[in-house]
Amino acid sequence: MYLISVWLAQGAFDQRSIERILGSLAAKLSTQVQLSTGGARSLAFSRAVKQGRSMARPQRLPEDCRDALAAGRGLLTTASLRNAGVSSRQLARLLDRNVMIGVAKGVYADAAAYRALEPWPRFALRTRAFVAASPPDAIAADWSAVALHRLPATREPPSVPSVIRPTPRRSGSNRTCHGRTRYAAVRDRWIAQIDDVAVFAPAMAAVDLARHVEQWRALALADAAANKAGSNGSLMTVLNDMSLWPGIARARWSVEHADPDAESPLESAGRCAFIHAHLPIPLSNVWVGERYPLFRLDHYWVEQRLAAEADGMGKYLIGDNAAAVLRREKDRELWLEAHGIRVIRYTWALATRYPQVLAERCRERLSEPMTPARGEIRWWPSRTGSAMLRGVP
Repeated sequence: MYLISVWLAQGAFDQRSIERILGSLAAKLSTQVQLSTGGARSLAFSRAVKQGRSMARPQRLPEDCRDALAAGRGLLTTASLRNAGVSSRQLARLLDRNVMIGVAKGVYADAAAYRALEPWPRFALRTRAFVAASPPDAIAADWSAVALHRLPATREPPSVPSVIRPTPRRSGSNRTCHGRTRYAAVRDRWIAQIDDVAVFAPAMAAVDLARHVEQWRALALADAAANKAGSNGSLMTVLNDMSLWPGIARARWSVEHADPDAESPLESAGRCAFIHAHLPIPLSNVWVGERYPLFRLDHYWVEQRLAAEADGMGKYLIGDNAAAVLRREKDRELWLEAHGIRVIRYTWALATRYPQVLAERCRERLSEPMTPARGEIRWWPSRTGSAMLRGVP
């Protein structure tokens, strides 16, 4: 504008000439803006086309990577990729194309296979990855140990895996986006191995978590650990070893009430309701029959001839013919009633949300007179009856 005012003052151009010059400059500027905008749009379109072409390519791991992935049981480390001949540039390309996914620092998995996993198997894979990325003394702990041992998972997995690193003098923890690390004194007899991963033994995982979780969940874990070991001995040993750990008094309840014959978390939730209501403790998974084991009962009060059945959906999803399963279940119940065994059924909702209602129903039935039995009825402990049916002396 300064230059235009000078031109007017000096009379170099008249007013009409200057207006023509300004009009020409405005037209050129508009054209340049349009070209610039069009160039940006063209560049964005070009990038989208390239991305589309990349997505259209077969999203598959190279053969060497697949072999290394099989050897690593679903995981690849930076070292195994290097041994398979995959460069850093190739790795970046595989990650960029969503062929591979990082599951811990320097640890990768097949992206499609990883996303296809159910939540707890995926959490188990992430646990193995976090242990692989941690220092050599790291041990999978709490819910990570539950996932690796396939103990009852009665909740959604935590957001990140957990490990413990042994230390004689230090306690505490730290957390990253890949996992949580705790520090504590650890005895060698607490440690097991799964897929070359150090992990707390089932009894240790059960007692450790029982310090914090709801009692029916703690009992489900303790029952499962006792079932795996065949007795409560390992739970008691861990409880004594952890006598100075915070919250250990809370864990004692589940250890003292653990039943090696309980076989499902729903049964444990039912047992928790019975125990809190101070009912007589039923036997778990006993067999009943006339001359040989015929039917197994989730809970059985022998003297009152009362059975309680945990009605989880899995009971009715065995095989392809649900109607046949329901028919067999009805025939079974008719046989039990004909032999003087009364049956109470309960569900997840009743056992976990309304345990007092479940306990009161059982109390009422326990106080009722027994029904007459048709013929002699015998019972066998869970493992004894199962061994007889297998033909084991």
